[in-house]
Amino acid sequence: MSIKTENGASRQAPRRLNAEAFLRPETTLIAVILAIGIATAFRNPNFLNVGNLTDIARAAVIYFVMACGASLLMIGGGLDFSVGSVFTLGGITAAWLMAHAGLSWPFAIAVGLLVGTLAGYANSQVIARLHVPPIIATLGTFFIFTGLCVQITGGQDIVPLPKDFQRLGQGSVLGVPFVVIYAVVIGFIAWFVLEHTPFGVEVRAVGGNRKAAVANGLKVKRIETVLYMLGGFTASLAGIIYAARVGSGQVSAGGSGVTLSVVTAVLIGGISLLGGLGSITGVAVGAILLSTIDNALIVAAVPPQYNTIVVGVILIAAVAIDHVRRERLYRVRR
Repeated sequence: MSIKTENGASRQAPRRLNAEAFLRPETTLIAVILAIGIATAFRNPNFLNVGNLTDIARAAVIYFVMACGASLLMIGGGLDFSVGSVFTLGGITAAWLMAHAGLSWPFAIAVGLLVGTLAGYANSQVIARLHVPPIIATLGTFFIFTGLCVQITGGQDIVPLPKDFQRLGQGSVLGVPFVVIYAVVIGFIAWFVLEHTPFGVEVRAVGGNRKAAVANGLKVKRIETVLYMLGGFTASLAGIIYAARVGSGQVSAGGSGVTLSVVTAVLIGGISLLGGLGSITGVAVGAILLSTIDNALIVAAVPPQYNTIVVGVILIAAVAIDHVRRERLYRVRR
């Protein structure tokens, strides 16, 4: 039985309300995280120890910091599979400059971030000027940047790193790790840019309908270039944070595993693979979910090879849900 008003608004309201609830994945992801936590705690009560929960938060930071830039890029209709290698490149660049060139850690960090940003710029130019599809272009640069990492390090980890630099990744204030504070600040900035600035509106417009954005006078190529640069910046920033946390520049850090984990965190967090849709808060919960799964498998003594199986299943499910979500959204708009 339906209730109609004079303008028929009440008939559409329930559908719109249900659609809006469906379009926000945070509630579902939080429920999944709680379910995993409860199940793992039954198997091993140590899962709920403060130290272990802190480790989950620290691990989620790496995914989330990278995902902030990757999310903006994907909402804008882009895609970057080179982030795992840029993550490594930014970290070892800063580490090499501190360990072998004697550069102070603030300047080394600045150069590492610049290298990551330039890597993102290189991606944008390969796509825009050579007309190479993003997935192919960034896969190609993934291998190029990985090769550069090996050349810089000779395949060896870079140690020792200054104590002050390590403190940036290992310290805490009032029991809260510095790295978690970094993630909160970076996440807030990304959220504010996306939701409360003209640039964020333009990013959604480009991702939602590129041709319409061009027709309305938006400088699409410039926006896409900035997005790829932001993706490179956050990837290198995450690599530098990781180097500070572990106390070394590790050539084996990053790679395809990190790339796929970040893309998975972005997708399960509600960012549409086709652009235009998604939120930073959803991505934050998605990053925590991935970190929780990694930790739960270790605590529950599940063989590590099952980790990749779980991530693969989650990735497929995320893309399938994205398809259903977009169909639901467009049906409601019609």
